Amino acid sequence: MLLFKETSNLELNKKSQTIFESFSKIDKQTVVPMKFGWLEDHLSAKLALFPTNSGAIFVDFLEGKKRHRRQFGGGKRQPMARAVGINSNKTPTILDATTGMGNDAFVFASLGCKVQMLERSPVIVSLLKDALDRASKFNDTGIMRIIKNMSLINDDSANFLLKNKPIIDVVYMDPMYPKKKKKTAVKKEMVALQNLIGADLDSSILLAAALQVAKLRVTVKRPAKAPIIALTSGIKPDTCIKSPNTRYDVYFCNSQSF
Repeated sequence: MLLFKETSNLELNKKSQTIFESFSKIDKQTVVPMKFGWLEDHLSAKLALFPTNSGAIFVDFLEGKKRHRRQFGGGKRQPMARAVGINSNKTPTILDATTGMGNDAFVFASLGCKVQMLERSPVIVSLLKDALDRASKFNDTGIMRIIKNMSLINDDSANFLLKNKPIIDVVYMDPMYPKKKKKTAVKKEMVALQNLIGADLDSSILLAAALQVAKLRVTVKRPAKAPIIALTSGIKPDTCIKSPNTRYDVYFCNSQSF
């Protein structure tokens, strides 16, 4: 169950209460109890999730891992960038169909791509909107350039793609993988997402929709040893790009392989 977390700041409470009340009953059903409210520190107040078994979960495009990734992420030669076709001459438009906490979308935007972020969880979307708002007020031309490359849509990705047929070069997917039976060290963000929205059991539907819309390619991020997403059409990846723990399955569209 997702619960409301109050703070001593009445203005912040009013703002987060309005957002919380906009969530449907389904959106408030979580595997483990957690709260939704503000994390206040010396820098700013951030909308956050507060699981009972870990620290606060929030999105921050200014500090932490995203700042490190922006400064030391490997540029256009990193596997993820090559997997969506970014190179010294091309910065494709990208639709991130499974945005989650916005980590990969931020990397693409930092490399100069226009990125549409699709996320179906209204709870996660509220965290992303808050992070974008905070970043847009930050007095830094580099951050401003990145944030201007990012747009956010709250919708089911497959439905959005088939209904709107957006003009986009690349559809990028990083579907939530089912929880492992073995106990492994899992990042707290991933645990929170799994508890909030569960595994993506409709990945084949999304992939089929993406293949109908993308102009140039569909890229699917998978654990290194995970099977490919099975399609009734029998279509398989044209190529894959590997890193130690991750594999990017790439499907070329309309015979384009830039």
